[in-house]
Amino acid sequence: MMGSDDFYKQVYSQDSAYEAHGWIQWKGTNVCIDLHCPCGAHDHIDAGFAYFYRCSGCGRGYALGQTIKLIPLTPEQVKYVEGTQVKFTEVADKV
Repeated sequence: MMGSDDFYKQVYSQDSAYEAHGWIQWKGTNVCIDLHCPCGAHDHIDAGFAYFYRCSGCGRGYALGQTIKLIPLTPEQVKYVEGTQVKFTEVADKV
């Protein structure tokens, strides 16, 4: 029988890390996600706890990855963001 340690090692070892990346803790995180399955189904979820997803088309189950890619901005792009209403998110705590 598979234990939780084995499950998480098997599943999340596939979650590739990028040079610049973040780690999402899905607990209590309001998220809005458009999902695209290889079977061709496109789904959408709005959830406060989003750990797993089952495709509405083929029924395949997925774990939601925890690694998020950080896309570097050029200085010009940084100035653009600073000039809009969408601001850079403040850092809560330094790790």
